[in-house]
Amino acid sequence: MSTTNTVVNPTFGDNLKRLLQWMWGQEVRTPIPAAPSSGPLLRRSNALREFCRAVQTPPGLQILDLGSASQANISFITGMGHKLYTEDLFRTLVKVESGRAGGAEPVVDEERFFRENLNYPEALFDGILCWDLLDFLSDPLVGPLVERLHRLSKPGGNLLTFFRTSPLSEPVPLYQYRIRSEDTLQITGCGTSKMRRHFTNRTIENLFRPFASLRFYLARDNLREVIIVR
Repeated sequence: MSTTNTVVNPTFGDNLKRLLQWMWGQEVRTPIPAAPSSGPLLRRSNALREFCRAVQTPPGLQILDLGSASQANISFITGMGHKLYTEDLFRTLVKVESGRAGGAEPVVDEERFFRENLNYPEALFDGILCWDLLDFLSDPLVGPLVERLHRLSKPGGNLLTFFRTSPLSEPVPLYQYRIRSEDTLQITGCGTSKMRRHFTNRTIENLFRPFASLRFYLARDNLREVIIVR
């Protein structure tokens, strides 16, 4: 008589719990350590891998990076044979909002903002790297920005974005995301800020309703990854 030993993965229960929480639109809050400037973190990203596969070919695609300029990102994207555009929208928004009084919601001239930023022809980009920008945008700009990104994306184009699950009451580290390989990011801390809101799966789906499809990727830290297809 033979005996079969079954080995139970101790993380199975945790993975199942995270899956159920994701299906119910709840937050999975396993904090990721703050990345000190002297010690950047390397992080595996399934959504980045999916994004890179989507823009792998043909050469000569147009990619937009909404984070701060990074030589690592420039080298990686141009190494794929593509052209990279960079728009550091977070830095721009900090300047726009620096004159607001107290905790009042800033008044942003939407028409002027988009005349001076993201002023590109429609359907130009095959891929957009949005990172976690939407967590820090003021409410009046969230919807218009997503609408603008929809207009700038080619049909079938891919958008990569992250959403935090950090507490709203506490300052969170701001990250610069540098691409090290098709599935690995180097995350470097560059100051702190406060998130404006928490996005649930349902609110993300509603926000990107004009797009063709969304795909969520479960993660064990406080970054929820999403690939959105135009």
